[in-house]
Amino acid sequence: MSDVENQDLKGGHPPAQKVGGMRVVQHKPPKEEKIASPAKPTEEEIEEFGEEKKEKKADMVVSGAKTGESDAFPKAAVQSFHEKPMPTHQMGASNKPKIIQQPKK
Repeated sequence: MSDVENQDLKGGHPPAQKVGGMRVVQHKPPKEEKIASPAKPTEEEIEEFGEEKKEKKADMVVSGAKTGESDAFPKAAVQSFHEKPMPTHQMGASNKPKIIQQPKK
């Protein structure tokens, strides 16, 4: 049974549907399942368990040295990398006539 199913698969997917020699697109239906956000704790739960604090991403330690995006990529360096440099000289318009060789009437 599984041998028959495996033979019909091409690259782990069923082969493309063709009509008249052209491939037909088959869109998957959108998933309607949504992930619900966790409910907010009540005052009793806060008293019992304490408040939940969001933890910042801790710097990782690799071979005894701290690694982190803020150390590796300072804001000033990233900003200067993304800014386009302004031109120092303004290019003037060319006074040379544009000649296109075309046959005359």
